[in-house]
Amino acid sequence: MDDYIVKDSSIWVKPAAHVIRDNPDATIKLGIVRETVTIDKDKDISYIVDVWLGGKYTPIQCFRTSKFGGIYNYEEFTHRGFELDGSPSADSIMDYKQGDCVIVAYLMGDSREGVILAAINHPGRPKLFKEEDGVAYQSEFNGINTSINKDGEYKFTFKGQPTNLDKLSEISNGSIIAPPEYNEDVGFSYWEWDKTGSYLLTDNANDELAQYIKVDKPNGKIEIISGKTSFIIDKNEESYVITSKKVTFNAADEWSLKTKATNIESTEAINLKAADIKTDGKWEQKGNMKIDGDIKQTGNLEVGGDLKNEGDASLGGGANALIYDIVLSIGTGNLGAPVISSHTFLKTVKTKAT
Repeated sequence: MDDYIVKDSSIWVKPAAHVIRDNPDATIKLGIVRETVTIDKDKDISYIVDVWLGGKYTPIQCFRTSKFGGIYNYEEFTHRGFELDGSPSADSIMDYKQGDCVIVAYLMGDSREGVILAAINHPGRPKLFKEEDGVAYQSEFNGINTSINKDGEYKFTFKGQPTNLDKLSEISNGSIIAPPEYNEDVGFSYWEWDKTGSYLLTDNANDELAQYIKVDKPNGKIEIISGKTSFIIDKNEESYVITSKKVTFNAADEWSLKTKATNIESTEAINLKAADIKTDGKWEQKGNMKIDGDIKQTGNLEVGGDLKNEGDASLGGGANALIYDIVLSIGTGNLGAPVISSHTFLKTVKTKAT
């Protein structure tokens, strides 16, 4: 008769009913993330994790841990899940599941809720390091790769999202997961420090017209390269060199150049346009000179070759005015005429010695 009466559990304790409460499960377990779950949009997301229990996977709701747990010190990231087609091979072999592999512990020992303590390497991903690589590090998240080799050289590479990312969203059919593929025209830009302390930032273009900025610490140089255009600063030579097809300076108010010597070589032409041009110092001209405007000469003019003037020329000035010299060259002297000390304008001057 007693078999049909519900007994008061506070009086008649049944040990099997209190196993979970009295014997919490403190072991850690291997699992793989299946999907994300949003319980409260203002709180952190949780995950459904397939935990390996008793020879099969059991779904457990889990929260993940972070490096920092404060309001101002924090870390947030998301795990990737997977889908299955229900085939026995795909459901039992972790290599065929695209989700993140994790280590799980039950919260307070209760299997109704777990905590993702850490992640482990996915067995479906090839091993990266060999024994000769020594102590090294490498990570990748959404196409951003970070690596540190045994010499402490640091490299940060942008690959972009894999072009075959949709393969990870497909339902597994029990086959090995395809390795990632990338668009090389977009990805593989990187920056790095090498063991000399030098720094390099490059787009790593594959068309032989790469762009990069390099700080060469041992040689004391900074190189800025864009294809065939370069700008090199050398601290030892105290110099910089620009190589390009075209250089343009745009200064709204003023552009100044101060140095001991200036050398300009132009194989075709030099064009100079200004409202006012002033020079100070000795001016030596080799070759032909053509002037289409007026010339005003207030000092002595020494001509060692032919002088052709198609405009007005101011010929007076000083004790050796040009007309005075012309008269003397004819041989008649000044005939008592006064020396020209004011400017005289001539259109054409022709002389012939007798």
